[in-house]
Amino acid sequence: MKINILKKEPKELHVEFDTNDITIADLIADTLIESKDVEFAGVTKEHPEIGKPVLVLKTGSKKAEDVLKKTIEGLQESFESLRESLEKASK
Repeated sequence: MKINILKKEPKELHVEFDTNDITIADLIADTLIESKDVEFAGVTKEHPEIGKPVLVLKTGSKKAEDVLKKTIEGLQESFESLRESLEKASK
């Protein structure tokens, strides 16, 4: 999936996803909110049927880009664990 960085500051990041589907951006935002380093995480979209979702992230003391990368790595690990569990259950 392609992304476009709309705003990149040490403690604020706006990332546009090259899709009309808000699902992935929303999952990332929901996971980001759980972090103590995050002051705000949410997704905006111009219109439900058009436009692209934009993830907005604001952090306190850590770099927004680092917090986002760590969150995505955590999601990857969770999905890998889920995949392995499904493989075991289907045997």
